[in-house]
Amino acid sequence: MRELLSSVGAFLAAGGQANPLPVLQDLASDWLRAEHVTISVPAGTGALDRQEPGVLCGPVLIGRRVIGRIEATRTWPFDAEDRALLLPIGQLIGAALEHAMLQGQVEQHAIAAQAHERTLEHLLSFGRTVVDGSGDPLALALQIAMHIPAMVGGERASVLLVPPHGVDQPVLALSAGVVAAPDRAREVAEHGFAGLVLRNRSPLIIDETDTDQRWLSLKLGGSDMPTRCAMAVPLLWHEQVLGALTVTTTRSRVFNPAHLNLLELVACHVALAIEAASLQTSLAATAAHLAASVRELETVLQEVRAGAPAVIVHVEGVLAQLREEQARLQALLAR
Repeated sequence: MRELLSSVGAFLAAGGQANPLPVLQDLASDWLRAEHVTISVPAGTGALDRQEPGVLCGPVLIGRRVIGRIEATRTWPFDAEDRALLLPIGQLIGAALEHAMLQGQVEQHAIAAQAHERTLEHLLSFGRTVVDGSGDPLALALQIAMHIPAMVGGERASVLLVPPHGVDQPVLALSAGVVAAPDRAREVAEHGFAGLVLRNRSPLIIDETDTDQRWLSLKLGGSDMPTRCAMAVPLLWHEQVLGALTVTTTRSRVFNPAHLNLLELVACHVALAIEAASLQTSLAATAAHLAASVRELETVLQEVRAGAPAVIVHVEGVLAQLREEQARLQALLAR
């Protein structure tokens, strides 16, 4: 009995291992002087009581809950003392397995906390980049594409920008720091995964691109790894669709709803930054045009004063341009 009690700590210590079952089986075998012990978790369909001299079966317990099954065998019969030991052994094994399970949960919580901390660091770094970044939407899109993969667990990313009212062609900024060819940007916007997200106005995940027809494959270079998993979210500002944000990996089934939620959160900030950069660019162009119009009017006014009435027609043209600029400014303010 002293020998048995001295080994209780070994059961609990086994619970600190990644796979405690082999050690627990050896300890139970020593306690029962068995030649072979099998611990099955969960218990399965095997009987917990077998009427055979050389076979001993019992439950693995956590409290009153049966979580598994012990089966011990040896060449000579088990006696009443062996059967009496079986219940405390099952309870010790249950305690060890519960300890291992709780330790695993603690480690998972620690890993999740570290991941959340890294995510916050990435979000803060990303926010600083956006605030300090260029006012040009294209330059901002390139910065965003390069920063996004590390934030959401991806390897590559792209930002598709769709200009309003079809004035210009769509633009596709890649995380490699380059802008895709116009034909490729138009193809992605019309037929690709990002285009589908734009039309549906809702986030999507593709677990395996090889078997999903929604994915439009790129022509890869010799050293490029093909995309296996992708997720994308739209960039929305009020009722306007500004573009789409896509993140990819070379492994299958990487992204889950938590990744997609984080990407959608990032997309909200990206949409705000893109809209602000677009407005800043438009306002700067409008201000430059107004300044040029003012200078032109001043020149025309001097000519009129000098006795050139034919210049009035030119003044009317400039006035019409100013009216157009005023309408553009009102439209920008309405956004």
